[in-house]
Amino acid sequence: MIFDTVSSLNRNKSQYGHAVQSALQFISSLNVEQMPDTVEIDGKRMYVMKQTVNTVKPSERLAEVHLQYADIHLVVEGEELQGCAPSSGGSVPEQDQLELKDYALFAQVEDEQFIRLKPGSFTIYWPGEVHRPNCSEDGERRVVKLVVKIHRDLFI
Repeated sequence: MIFDTVSSLNRNKSQYGHAVQSALQFISSLNVEQMPDTVEIDGKRMYVMKQTVNTVKPSERLAEVHLQYADIHLVVEGEELQGCAPSSGGSVPEQDQLELKDYALFAQVEDEQFIRLKPGSFTIYWPGEVHRPNCSEDGERRVVKLVVKIHRDLFI
């Protein structure tokens, strides 16, 4: 997992590799207000989704993991709390759709930590890393964010 800001992008971009650099460069040039809900960067291998969500308390949101795609979450407006853990460990998924839809959902995650994202900050979750997005301590807050999906084949 990586936590960074758009303002630090030029200084830190060399550590991300080509696929993530391409994604971050692409989304940093977007006009978010005028973009459609989904924009393909490299077909289904890399695309960005604009999401407007209402956050909930972490206990009301399931954590997720993907095996085929990395996720970049960039907050554009509002503030978001995200839970993260290096893996699901021995946790049993509430829903396991990894084979069909590339996600499994968990109510409880061992060793979960929380970080706060403000406008311009982003996280990168690699395949297999658990994340619990769209949360806040006090419940509902409106957040506008971009989520980039990058297929694992682009990291080879």
